[in-house]
Amino acid sequence: MKRLLTLFLILTIALAASPATVTADGVTIGQEQDRGRNEVNRYRRMVGMTPVAGHADSSSTKLEYAALAHAKYLAVETRDRFGHYENYADSLYFAEKYAKDRAAKYGYSNSSVGENILYSTQGAKGTRTYLQVDNAVQWWMAAVYHRFAIVSPRTEHVGYGPWYHNGKSYSVMNFGTDYTLTGPVTRYPVPNQTGVGVSLNGEYPDPLAVCGQSLPGGYPVSMTWYQGTVTLTSITLVRASDGSPVSGCAISPQNDPSKLHYYSRSLSFVPFDSLRYGTKYTANFKGTFNGTPFDYTWSFTTMPWPGRLSSSTPANGATAVSRTPDIALNFNRWMRSYTLVRTPYKGGLDSGGIGISLSNASSGAEVGITITQPTGAYMRAVSLKPSTGLAANTRYRLAYALADAWGRVYRGSIYFTTGP
Repeated sequence: MKRLLTLFLILTIALAASPATVTADGVTIGQEQDRGRNEVNRYRRMVGMTPVAGHADSSSTKLEYAALAHAKYLAVETRDRFGHYENYADSLYFAEKYAKDRAAKYGYSNSSVGENILYSTQGAKGTRTYLQVDNAVQWWMAAVYHRFAIVSPRTEHVGYGPWYHNGKSYSVMNFGTDYTLTGPVTRYPVPNQTGVGVSLNGEYPDPLAVCGQSLPGGYPVSMTWYQGTVTLTSITLVRASDGSPVSGCAISPQNDPSKLHYYSRSLSFVPFDSLRYGTKYTANFKGTFNGTPFDYTWSFTTMPWPGRLSSSTPANGATAVSRTPDIALNFNRWMRSYTLVRTPYKGGLDSGGIGISLSNASSGAEVGITITQPTGAYMRAVSLKPSTGLAANTRYRLAYALADAWGRVYRGSIYFTTGP
């Protein structure tokens, strides 16, 4: 399945967690692949599912090769830029047409292989961070049809493949499945989860087509069984504060023409409109499982409003600034520490890149900076210094593009002028 946009998504914040290692030169493909598998496992643990194996099981490595090959094909083969199939065998980057055949080419033995794809421009230029892989997995969890493979008990192995080309990035996740496996019923968002997304901007197939509408819509709520016979009686989603109902589309194995709800034994509710920021919602799913009635009620809370830069030192427009200034940026939301990387403004931050740049406002010449790295995975205050003394009586631009804990990127600049 594919998606062509980046989005607002979800993250359960663990403020005590250690930050992911990102050097000034960025992360490697291998680090991104490890991150992709770890993010899948983080969500699997959230819903109570067994994590998939890491590199101790070579099957995951084989799927990584297959996913990476397809990501590269999509990135560079202009005749066939999107989708799960490779239609041009004469391409220098052709692997095999189908995902299962690409996996087999790299030695993966399971006959069933699924695939998720995300195309993005966010963070695709400049210093590479974990933003692409994190937002890819988060988007797949937001997109209800893409979600199922991540939380499925049938998923035994995963392999992530990223590729960057001409300011664009392609993420491919391959899933090796065993259709004999079953597991517990899962709910997502999980009970009492915070920081849940508010919207789904698009997906193919479009889940709202079941109800004669189309995306964008609100953040989907789903339950999966992956076994037995599931039928729907009713689904409701209400604002917890006043009980106001949310209008949306209820999808079941009986009414989903794509059959994806049938294969996963799932029920979903996709709101017609975006949910509200910072709001608690209560979901209720009623139906039968193998003829026995069930009634599940649980609540979750959406992410806060997007934040902003609340203050800086020097202040924007400041004059007579020290030529060796201690620079600070303060945000009113938690920011991802791994986005604190040096990225040039020209050809980097001005083209969707992630990081921080200090440059001469007139000439555009970059100035080296030393960024103080936080000890945690998230921070609100950023500290940095020029690597060398600045020129006298010169105007400088400090540009930033940093992702908050929910994957939203804040871009801006402050200007200051040094003294004599």
